[in-house]
Amino acid sequence: MGVDNKSLEPFFNDDVSETDGILRLLRVKSALNALEGYQISDQEVGSTSFYGYLNKDGAWYIQKGVQAGAVIAYTYAKGSSSYDFSNRAAESYASFDTTF
Repeated sequence: MGVDNKSLEPFFNDDVSETDGILRLLRVKSALNALEGYQISDQEVGSTSFYGYLNKDGAWYIQKGVQAGAVIAYTYAKGSSSYDFSNRAAESYASFDTTF
């Protein structure tokens, strides 16, 4: 199956070198691999939203979304065991690249 060139535009355009585009694709692939096997478990939706995810081994992460107008900023907390969604507000959150 071929790749639609339109789908690659965010990674390759006139302002991005081929090497930079490839590095961006590798970072996306790495991020997707970091989250492989997690399933949504809990959610609370509001101006600040929380989404809890678990994997089969008990590892977890919580995605926190804070909405300001039309923009939603996401940060993450994670752990390897003892998932407790009721403790979500007290977790320490950081950017995706810092957390994973």
